[in-house]
Amino acid sequence: MKPCPGCGYGNPDAALNCAVCGRDVSVVPVRPERQPEKESRLMLLAGLLLLICGAAFIVTGKLAEKPPRSASGETEFSDEASFSYEGVLFSLDEMSRLRFLPREDKMKVLPLLNSRDERVACAAAKLIGGWVRPEEDPADAKLWFDALLQATSAGGAAARRQAALELGLAAAFGFPLFGRLEELREAAAGLLASGDAELTGAGFFLASMSGIEDFSGEMLKTLQYDPSSRARLYAACSLARLGREEGYKHLLTAAGGPDPDLKAEALDCLSYSSAPETPAFLGSVAGGGDPDLAERAKRALIFRKQLAIIKK
Repeated sequence: MKPCPGCGYGNPDAALNCAVCGRDVSVVPVRPERQPEKESRLMLLAGLLLLICGAAFIVTGKLAEKPPRSASGETEFSDEASFSYEGVLFSLDEMSRLRFLPREDKMKVLPLLNSRDERVACAAAKLIGGWVRPEEDPADAKLWFDALLQATSAGGAAARRQAALELGLAAAFGFPLFGRLEELREAAAGLLASGDAELTGAGFFLASMSGIEDFSGEMLKTLQYDPSSRARLYAACSLARLGREEGYKHLLTAAGGPDPDLKAEALDCLSYSSAPETPAFLGSVAGGGDPDLAERAKRALIFRKQLAIIKK
């Protein structure tokens, strides 16, 4: 492939111009595709993950079988070694770095969506989300998608939120939603019903990325009356995705406001905005004097172009 020196997009070997930013890549040397990782490394990672999951099952099973504490309140002594999930997190991180991963190894990750440790469940959701988007096998794509959909209604708040975000991104990248909208609508409604601000924002995101406008009233109400600036930003992001002017204007205000974190997040949200004026605004920020915001705006523009290419 030919990596674009401007945006980093990997173009085909015969490309003369970058498919994303249009830069001339005719003289860029062809970089050979990264070959699959050595089988021994894959087997080692898979074995490590399986060993850790087995240990977790044994230890948590023993903990569940422990008798209740005595009425006297005395601390009972136990020589059981406390189980650490750090090894699982390490394995998931290593797996995320591998471009080629056998299906049987991917299948070992699915049960981790129900992990007692939310860090593990979140990492599993993020990893599975990365498999949905480029998956060429429709059956496997459906398997990963269904697993994330189920995870939006079970487990801790952080894991449910991550699963919803991954589903929303899959929808934005063109995952076929024919016949799935009612399921997604129910998932978004369940997230909103939780009463948790982060889950509500994730529900808004999932609905808007899927083109579901049923919750636009709740989004607008949050935008107008919620005391949390972050909750208002989440609502604005979703409204802007649905083409609502109120959401787009709020993102512009936040992008020019005093809070640096909200400014950065507002620019990220503009990656998904359906307002026709969005590219021009991002272009002005990309050419502005703040290098951090300029870089974020450039990434947003590249992301918008990638979405457009994928949906063609």
